[in-house]
Amino acid sequence: MDNPITKLPKYVFRRPNGSYRYKRNVPKALRQVIPKATIYRQLGNSYDEAIRRLPVVHAEVEALFDEERSTPNSVRAKSIIRERLGEWHADVFADGVVEPEWDVTDDFIELAEELQGRLTPEVVRQVGSARLSPEPMTLHKVLSDYYTYKCDNSVGDKALKTRIERIRKDLVIALGKNRVEWTPLADITRADANTFRDYLLNRMAPNSVVRTVGVIKAAMNHVIIENDLEQRNVFQGIKIKGAGASKDDRLPMSDEHLEMLLPEYQGTPTAYGLFLMLTDTGARLSEIVGLEQQDVDLDQGKLHIRPNTVRGLKTKTSERTLPLSPRAAECLRGHTVGLSDSAPLFPKYARPRGSDAASAMLMKRLRTQISDKKITMHSLRHRMKDKLRNTGCPEAISLAILGHSTNTVAANYGSGYALEVMREHMEKVWGKGW
Repeated sequence: MDNPITKLPKYVFRRPNGSYRYKRNVPKALRQVIPKATIYRQLGNSYDEAIRRLPVVHAEVEALFDEERSTPNSVRAKSIIRERLGEWHADVFADGVVEPEWDVTDDFIELAEELQGRLTPEVVRQVGSARLSPEPMTLHKVLSDYYTYKCDNSVGDKALKTRIERIRKDLVIALGKNRVEWTPLADITRADANTFRDYLLNRMAPNSVVRTVGVIKAAMNHVIIENDLEQRNVFQGIKIKGAGASKDDRLPMSDEHLEMLLPEYQGTPTAYGLFLMLTDTGARLSEIVGLEQQDVDLDQGKLHIRPNTVRGLKTKTSERTLPLSPRAAECLRGHTVGLSDSAPLFPKYARPRGSDAASAMLMKRLRTQISDKKITMHSLRHRMKDKLRNTGCPEAISLAILGHSTNTVAANYGSGYALEVMREHMEKVWGKGW
């Protein structure tokens, strides 16, 4: 027999026969979609058994509530129409082709009258109007749509997916699940954005907060423009105390650094090829390790950076065509001999997260000569940016070479700068030597 229990856990009660049950009242907001006021579940005949089963049962009930909360009204409306009126009615409802003068309109009106008080008012309204209404935009949907846009129906970016999922979880912790997943975007306020910022500042450095807020700000801008939403981006212009230059900011690599490092890479074709390509293009390492034979035109001296089966790209503006330096073109000849069009130029690293492995290999060699933690392989990208600036290259052309967005509407028109224009400015960098 169980020892006397003075206080039972929440949602647990003991029946007169000695068994234990789970009792949970259905939230008021869900009582029109869950046909019960209270949910009961058997937990067992002993206290120990009840305690073991409680987390599982509680999770199941919470999942039921979450599923009901997240089910769009349009889905509920279409489902009830299919169940009560049939497939044809459900199809014309979803297509929005029902005309008021049609006799079939009376079917929807009568069903709506029958459903009054039994389903949520919005579901009843959609059924009665014979029109499916689009679901409101939410923060959850903002992040989902942004990920789809960034992937551009090409190979999925696992790193981006992980980052966006992390942001979604942080938003839920900071603002609550209801505010993130079900509250219309129009009701999200500046106070919500500041609350999210303050939550992040308690767990990460200010510059990391800037980058995180930057993602959701970009996501908001995307959905506002794409959906013609008449509202401001509440994440725009948020002040983040302490943000700015960091002791960990990367420094550009100097010509002296290159001279020191060259012998460390020349002995290995792959290491030398990657090192040279990074130096003379200013491209991201992930962009270089993902190159395929078809991305390189050695006769024309050009390189196509575009999504493929190995990797996506960081941004829309990352897709570009760059001139190849003579030494880079010559180096690549050894990597392209006998390859099919889709064959990778650097097969050892042509895989998901292959750039991480390539970075580790390159950095191992770099650290034999340079101990400064501000100098990394990414410093070659900073070097190209500085070199272009110092040779008088216009900022817009520099951004195009590096695959950065200009953040202007005008930049979205046309097909970008001609290869010859880029080459003119990059040759000045190549001509400086090492």
